[in-house]
Amino acid sequence: MDLGLGNEASGEYLRFKPSVNAWYVDGEEVTLKALSIDPKSLKTGWGLIQEGEAPQWAWDDQVGVKGSRPDEGYKRGFSVMVFLQDHGWREWSSNGAGVNKGISAIWPTIHKGMDDNVGHVAGLKYTGSTADTSGKGATRIPTFELVKWLPMPQADDAEPPKQDDDDALFT
Repeated sequence: MDLGLGNEASGEYLRFKPSVNAWYVDGEEVTLKALSIDPKSLKTGWGLIQEGEAPQWAWDDQVGVKGSRPDEGYKRGFSVMVFLQDHGWREWSSNGAGVNKGISAIWPTIHKGMDDNVGHVAGLKYTGSTADTSGKGATRIPTFELVKWLPMPQADDAEPPKQDDDDALFT
């Protein structure tokens, strides 16, 4: 019996890999249609993410206000808690250029609704990704649409709460 005490990176997480245009939950590829973001959990900072190792972060004191860069290998990034149907709560963090652009594009819409939706999560539809070659190399930018605000799922919820029968994204 493996006790899972090795040093390999593990845990409960969501990742977008632009190189293969795919989403992964806990290391397994999934078809992502929707996710719910807890906007209060957003952190920004400097991250060092390397394959097979736990990410290292130096978080900003205030979201979006750059703190000091700890070392040359660190890049700007974020972490936010998301709720996924059939998986529950997962951390979504990245310091990749394309993923950063994706979260940055939807964030103004989420931020605008936060005050009117305290205690709720932003229900997002994943609408695909677009190729981007504007930086040092090629990447993909995940794109989202804010569908609705949902009640905060509980830790042991098997799925996000249903708001109405015609919205199949969160059923």
